[in-house]
Amino acid sequence: MTLTSIVDAVVPPDADRAAIVARATGLLAALPAHKRRSLVFVLTLLGTPIGGLLLSGRLRGLAALHRAARESALLRLERLAPLRAAFDALTRLALFSAYGTGGGSGDPLWRDLGYPGPRHDVPADVPVLPLTVLPPRLAVDAVVVGSGAGGGVAAALLAEHGLRVAVLEAGPPLEAIAARQREAEAFGALYLEGGLCASADLGVSILAGACVGGGTSVNWSTSLRLPASLAARWGSTLGRPAFAAELAAAYDAVETRLGVQTAREHNRNNAVLADGCAALNWKVRTLPRNAPCEDERCGYCGFGCAYGNKRSTVTTYLRDAVHAGATVSANVRVTRVRVAGGAVRGVDAVDGAGNALVVDAPLVVLAAGALRTPGILARSGVRSPHLGRHLHLHPTSAVVAEFDEPIEAWHGPMQSALCERFADLDEGFGAVLEVAPAHPGIQALGIPWAGAAEHAAELAPARSRAILIAIARDRGEGRLGGNARGDVHYQLDPYDGAHLARGLGGAARIGLAAGARAVRTLFRHRLALERADADAGTLDALEAEIGRRIASGTAPALFSAHQMGSARMAARTDDGVLDPDGSVHGIAGLTVVDASAFPGASGVNPMLTIMALATRATNALLARR
Repeated sequence: MTLTSIVDAVVPPDADRAAIVARATGLLAALPAHKRRSLVFVLTLLGTPIGGLLLSGRLRGLAALHRAARESALLRLERLAPLRAAFDALTRLALFSAYGTGGGSGDPLWRDLGYPGPRHDVPADVPVLPLTVLPPRLAVDAVVVGSGAGGGVAAALLAEHGLRVAVLEAGPPLEAIAARQREAEAFGALYLEGGLCASADLGVSILAGACVGGGTSVNWSTSLRLPASLAARWGSTLGRPAFAAELAAAYDAVETRLGVQTAREHNRNNAVLADGCAALNWKVRTLPRNAPCEDERCGYCGFGCAYGNKRSTVTTYLRDAVHAGATVSANVRVTRVRVAGGAVRGVDAVDGAGNALVVDAPLVVLAAGALRTPGILARSGVRSPHLGRHLHLHPTSAVVAEFDEPIEAWHGPMQSALCERFADLDEGFGAVLEVAPAHPGIQALGIPWAGAAEHAAELAPARSRAILIAIARDRGEGRLGGNARGDVHYQLDPYDGAHLARGLGGAARIGLAAGARAVRTLFRHRLALERADADAGTLDALEAEIGRRIASGTAPALFSAHQMGSARMAARTDDGVLDPDGSVHGIAGLTVVDASAFPGASGVNPMLTIMALATRATNALLARR
C-alpha cells in the first residue's frame, strides 16, 4: 500500500500504476536482503501515523494523504539527512519502474517521450548457449566462477587444453530476456542487484552485468586497450618487464576472437560528440567495437543483444569452451572455495532453488567481478589487508545536450566516438569523454526528482537529447564492506572531482558547439546553460561552478560501469592479494581473472583488458601444471 502511494506521488497521473508497482516490487526483491530490509522498514514507517506526523505534521500514514500532500511529504523526506538515502532509493525505484516498464508504443509515458519501445524484428532462431543442470556433487579438473570477460576466456583456454571444466554463473541466461528488449525487465534480471546496485550512501549508481556472459552481454561494445604508457607502468609496479609485451600478445588474440573492428559510422548521439569536437578543433577517435552491426538495432544491446550479433563471451569463448567439452551452469552462486593444506579442493555453491552443491576440483578460477570476488575470497579464508580495498569505479557523470531535432539516444551503435582531450591532466589521470545510450528508464533515473510535474517536464525532451559522459580515471579509492554483504563505500576524491569537472565542462562546450539549444548537468539543484547565453565567459563560469560544487562535496549524479582493483595484483605479498600472474598468494590452484586483479584504475573501458589479463593468467596457470 505504501509503495503504491509513493509510485502514485512520484510518477505522472496517467501512468499504469499496477504495472509500475509490480515491476518495483520485483526490483525490490532483487536487492540483497539487508538493503531490502532497510527499504521495507522505511516503507513501513511511512505507512504509520507516526511516519505521517514526521513528514506531514498529520497523524496519518502516507497512503491516507492526498496526492499533493504525499509529494510534499516525500520532499520533506529528502531534507532529512538520515533518510535522504531512502528518499533517493524510493524515488529512483518508482521512476525507473515507471519509465523502464512500459506497455508498448501506446504506453502514455513512452508515447509522450516519443519512445518506440521494443523492436518487432527479433528473430526466433538466435542460437542459445547450452546450459547444464548440476548434480549435488561433481568432480572436474577446473571450476570457473563467473562467465563474463575473464571467466569466458579462462573456460575456453582450459577446456581447449583438455581439462574438464565447469563454469558456474550466479546469474540467469540472457537470450529470452534480451529478445523482449524491455529496459526494466532486463536490468532487473541481467544486472547486479536488479540494476539498483549503488554505493552505501547511494552517491554512485553502479552498473554491473550479472548474467551468463556477465558484463560482455550487456556492455556497450567498446573494445579499448590500455594506453601503452600505463601498461608499462603496471609492468614496472608488478616487477615484470615483459608485462606490456605479454599483454599486447594477449590483446591480439582477444581482438581476433571477438572480431574487433573500428566503427564505420556514428549514430546521432555519437555524432554530437564527433561534430562538437570538429567544431572546436579537438581530436576525436572512432572507437573499436566487438559488435559488427551498425543499424538502429544496436541501441538495445544494453539489455543483451537480441540478434546474437554482439561478440560477447556467450557467442564466442563460452561456445568455444562448450565445444571443447566444458559445461556452463546458470543460477549457481558459489559461496566459498574449499581450501585444505594450502591448496584448492573445490567450491561450495547453491543453486537457484537454494540446494547445496559441491564441485571438487584442484583448480579454481575466480571471475565473479570486482564487487563479488573479494567476498568469495574472504569466505574462503584468504586474509590480506588489501582484500576489498583499492576499489576504483571510474566515477562518471553526464552533460545532457538538448537539440531542436530528434537525437534518439536509444537507437544505433552505442559508443563509437571518444574524446581524450582531458584524459591526461596530471600524470595519466584525467577524464575521457564518450556518449551513453539512454532509454527512458535510465534518463528518468538521472534526473533528480523534485515533484512529479517538474520531473516530467525535465524528462519531456528525452527524444532530442544527447548524453555526453565524462569518465574519470580515479586515483582515489573506495572499499568493500568487511562483512558478508560487501557494501560499496566510495567518496569522490577531490583530485578526481577536479578532473571530472574539467571533463563535464568540456562536454558542455562540445554539446553547444554541435548546435545544442541548451546543456544541463545532473546536480540535484539545476545547473544549465542556454545556447543564447553561451559565450567564452559563461562557459568558463559553468565549468567553474561545476568544479566549485564538486569541491564543496555536492557531486552531481554519479555512475560507474567499471569496477576494478579490489583484489589487486602486486609484486609482493605485502602490497596485494594476487601475485603478478593473478594467483592468490599462499593458495595453490586459485587464480583471479576479473577486474578485481587490476593494479589500479585502467582509465579506459576495461573489457578488453580483463580478457587479455585472463588470457595471460590462464596461460600461466596451465604452464604450472
